[in-house]
Amino acid sequence: MSKIHLIIADRDEAYVESIVNYIMNNYSQRFQVSSFTEEQYLLDYLLKNKKNIDILLICPQWYTDLIPREEVSTLIILSDGMMSKEVKNCPVINKYQKGNRLIGNIINCFAESNPDKYYIVNNEKKAKVVAVYSPLGGIGKTSVAVGLSVKSEERGKSIFYLNLENIQSTPSFFHCESSQNLSNILYYIKEKKKNISLKVEGIRCVDSRYNIRYFLPPDSIVDLNEATPNEIQYLIHELKISKDYDFIFIDMSSNMDEKNISILKASDQIILLLSQEDIGITKIESFMNELDIFSKRNNIDLSEKMTIVENKCKAKETLKKEIDLKGKSIEVKIPKVYEPFILCEDRHRKDMKAEFENAVEKLLEKINV
Repeated sequence: MSKIHLIIADRDEAYVESIVNYIMNNYSQRFQVSSFTEEQYLLDYLLKNKKNIDILLICPQWYTDLIPREEVSTLIILSDGMMSKEVKNCPVINKYQKGNRLIGNIINCFAESNPDKYYIVNNEKKAKVVAVYSPLGGIGKTSVAVGLSVKSEERGKSIFYLNLENIQSTPSFFHCESSQNLSNILYYIKEKKKNISLKVEGIRCVDSRYNIRYFLPPDSIVDLNEATPNEIQYLIHELKISKDYDFIFIDMSSNMDEKNISILKASDQIILLLSQEDIGITKIESFMNELDIFSKRNNIDLSEKMTIVENKCKAKETLKKEIDLKGKSIEVKIPKVYEPFILCEDRHRKDMKAEFENAVEKLLEKINV
């Protein structure tokens, strides 16, 4: 199926008009929408057309035995609160919620009830995957990854920010409103269900200010640790071919393990962060040696897609010693800025400080965003 056939049936004409307009303005590539505000017209349509309906979103007052359930793949009750009669064998969602969460819940219900149905997408457009990595803890990977995401969105790009750190700070940057998170998508992948692209769309959040897509942090570190390298690669691949995004920025942990190697292999570009500290230099050199060994053993040169960035660069200070970067050089320097994102009253970090923002802009130019 190229589009999901959705029918919206509710007595509230103003509500139906508003939700149809929202879908057509924001999800026209995803849905083919029909709407009804008269019960008899809906029944006539369902009984006479005999078309396979992917989703019927219906008010509880019209949920009767007259509905030909065999013609509907997923029936969802659109509730405004307490219902006068019991509803069996179909999900119920609240009609009064933010548009993106309403659509997310609808898609999630459809994915759950059709676990083996493929959702065919146009594979001509593929997102560019950019991994932000460093073997150094506290080097500022998250600030850089979020900064790149925000500035790319401001340039008119559609962005997915994928945080794969063990301990995540996503809620500090984005408004997080969802009942599901990264754990749910990892479980879904483990169960080898086919319509992963729909499940992603149902679970993902959309930040209200930046319009960036992302997952809430997992329920537990264990869920992420138990994900195999192949499962992580599969998730990245499905995001990449979904045609919903121009760029996927991956915020990685500092481990040098099979999982992170699989992320680096799946990425189109790698941003490697280093610092001026002596211990940091030692770790970077060790990482470059490991990368060199890996490349020779696997006949793949990951350094070819690497942009090396010195983060938290102190003014008028050079590196304390020359770093062996295996023929690579530092291409961008980001100045040391205390709290590069300004903490607002709602406890979210919003606008970037000017020095940090300017450096992020230069980095975007380097990676051709």
